[in-house]
Amino acid sequence: METNQTYRAFAAFNSLTIAGRIFNSEIVTKDTGEQFLAVSVISNLMNDDEGVEVKFSNSNGLMKLFLAGGLNKGRMVTLVGHIKSVAETYTNASGEVVMLKRPHISLTDVTIPTGGLGATPRTDAANKRVVGGVVRPSDAKPAVDPTPAIAIEQPF
Repeated sequence: METNQTYRAFAAFNSLTIAGRIFNSEIVTKDTGEQFLAVSVISNLMNDDEGVEVKFSNSNGLMKLFLAGGLNKGRMVTLVGHIKSVAETYTNASGEVVMLKRPHISLTDVTIPTGGLGATPRTDAANKRVVGGVVRPSDAKPAVDPTPAIAIEQPF
């Protein structure tokens, strides 16, 4: 007895956890006026490699985090999401297949787990508070008033 069954291919879980640095994050507006967050994160898989570019979009919680300044360029993040696609090439306007500088991994249902927001790029070190650091009056901003002179009276 021969049966011809057609099986439907269901998506596997295909979850990915990856850490990297935000390469680009911006609000994009569709033709319909809807807005969403588009983020690219670069992660190195090996020492001194070009890395991979992990891309995702979001229009709810992570978009709010971006608007609050939490997903700025250069920030280290850990992402968890489902793999949507992987690409190493693209077709240019003249129809030629061209290699990407770094492979692209597109994710869906992306979240940043607790503790997944890492270090931000360095800013002006002079304005940062350093625990145990030395504070000199000459470094104070605004300038400190000069110390008043104290007159010592002689007991004669």
